[in-house]
Amino acid sequence: MSRTAVQRPATLETITYTHAIKVALRKCGFFLKGPDRDRTVALVFPPDTDFESYEVALGKLLTQLELAKKYSITRVFLDRQNRTQSAEAMIAVSRGECVIVLVEHGAVLPQGILLAVDRVVDVGPVKPSHLLAAAKETWGMDMTFVDAQLLCAYPTRRLFMAMRRGRPLEVVRQKLGQVENAPSQKSKPRIEDLEGYGVAKAWALDLVQDLAAWRKGSIPWRDVDAGVLLSGPPGTGKTLFASALAESCGATFIPASSAQWQAKGHLGDMLGAMRATFRSASEQAPTVLLIDEIDSIGNRMTFRGPNADYSVQVVNALLELLDGSDRREGVVVVAASNYPGNVDPALRRPGRLDRHFAIDLPDRAAREQILCHHLAEAISKDQLKEIVAAIGGYSGSHIEQLVRDARRKARRAGREVDIADLMNLVPPIMPLQGTDRYSTCLHEAGHAVVGLVLEIGIVENIVVAKEFGHRDDSCGQVQWYRPTVHNRTRESYLDEIAMLMGGMAAERVYLGTEYDGAGGQLGSDLQRAVDLATLMFANLGLEALQFHDVSTSAELDQLRRSDSILRRRVERLLEEQLVRAEEIIQEQDGVIKAIVAILMEREVMLGREVSQLFRDKRGKSSAG
Repeated sequence: MSRTAVQRPATLETITYTHAIKVALRKCGFFLKGPDRDRTVALVFPPDTDFESYEVALGKLLTQLELAKKYSITRVFLDRQNRTQSAEAMIAVSRGECVIVLVEHGAVLPQGILLAVDRVVDVGPVKPSHLLAAAKETWGMDMTFVDAQLLCAYPTRRLFMAMRRGRPLEVVRQKLGQVENAPSQKSKPRIEDLEGYGVAKAWALDLVQDLAAWRKGSIPWRDVDAGVLLSGPPGTGKTLFASALAESCGATFIPASSAQWQAKGHLGDMLGAMRATFRSASEQAPTVLLIDEIDSIGNRMTFRGPNADYSVQVVNALLELLDGSDRREGVVVVAASNYPGNVDPALRRPGRLDRHFAIDLPDRAAREQILCHHLAEAISKDQLKEIVAAIGGYSGSHIEQLVRDARRKARRAGREVDIADLMNLVPPIMPLQGTDRYSTCLHEAGHAVVGLVLEIGIVENIVVAKEFGHRDDSCGQVQWYRPTVHNRTRESYLDEIAMLMGGMAAERVYLGTEYDGAGGQLGSDLQRAVDLATLMFANLGLEALQFHDVSTSAELDQLRRSDSILRRRVERLLEEQLVRAEEIIQEQDGVIKAIVAILMEREVMLGREVSQLFRDKRGKSSAG
């Protein structure tokens, strides 16, 4: 309901605010006589101010004007979820003739209050004249306008903490300057500061805007994209992504994991811990809730044995907690997994974790950003170029460990960390030159040319590094732009497989042998080609009229292991596409050699250069 003004002893802060409010009230006609005086007004306070101190200041001013008994005071404010609370003010303005509505910055006045008030006035920031008058009135201090101007340049709350009765102004300014220039204690990065997250970062930036709109009441919670699954190798920054997202959203960050819940005890205890986590997230909303290791909760399709019922109940409980946007309003769930194929498909349906982004190991720009963050400007960016190249293939956590080790080494020597401390902890950068460089350039040129001939997409660039770190898995790549096609033909799958075999084909044609760069790991040319071929036989109906419910690489591998006939058919299909790729490369000899010649000299060949060269060489071939 309405209230009388808060009474507290006069301080420099409240008297300064009194002078600021007096200006606002003058605009409302408070100092006019007779019927021209406004009866109900709304005063909107500036940002980052002490709400209660302004209320105390208003109370003192009303007392001075002998209006304290006539006017009641009410509030429109933001709650912990940054939502406008105005019920008390609505009742006050509907009952009282003379009401002053105090409005917190950012709160939205409802139509009922806008209809009731005679005027809405912004209480501007503290001005030098306000501070001058208050210092004279409260402490009898004579202050120059220049002094007041310099002091008012600092945040208001800091200003009044620094100003003490009898403290010289030079000391006040010195203290304020020290705080202003001190390194920030808040070292948590924001999502805007992160590098190497690709489309996941774009999604997060959209979420920041949507969450702000939800807080203002512009959009309902059901329109907020509030569930995402992040996957990737250990140490790629999935937890960092979630905490940075919370920082940018101004939300509470709550980390949780399957292991943390299971540690509580038997099934009832675990389910209770899960529900308690979601309840806590709801109470502190807006919240970013991280569920780490979500794959360890399991997939109901694979549960076997005596523990199957336990596991099914855990998945069902999590589905219930994730279900329905209204039931977890204000809670954004970010799930993290090293093995997304092990996550129950029901958890990834719309309304739950309906987005999935794969987070790769940090690229060069991301490695530099991570180093800068952990080094806190101890080493300049210009000095970091060599170490950034040397730590190719390092995860974010490995880079953090590297910096810790370097700092420890510097401390033992009694000095600050330098670039030599970092370089001494990693093997030297290896140059890629001679035969090794030629074979890599040839491999990437083979992918590009086969793909261009078969029109599988547009080349954005070809990259072959001139040096590499000891953990780098690959020194070269072709970056493609490929539009989404919803109904693909059998030929399009065969074309993609031929492109993937193009690197090996180029090595065979020009070197008479093949290197191991086409295989060896998940994500390699060979793994992707074998999985595509398996899908064609197993469930796409493009090579055989069969259907197996398989989609992940692990499931496809298991299917091949269990079916020797399928293995032979997949290998035969890859052999056919390898021969096809070799024929294309032999026909495009001039294009291949031209691309290789450029890549031997440069690290990057732009897509437009590749396309132009391809058109020119093909044109000459046709003319001849």
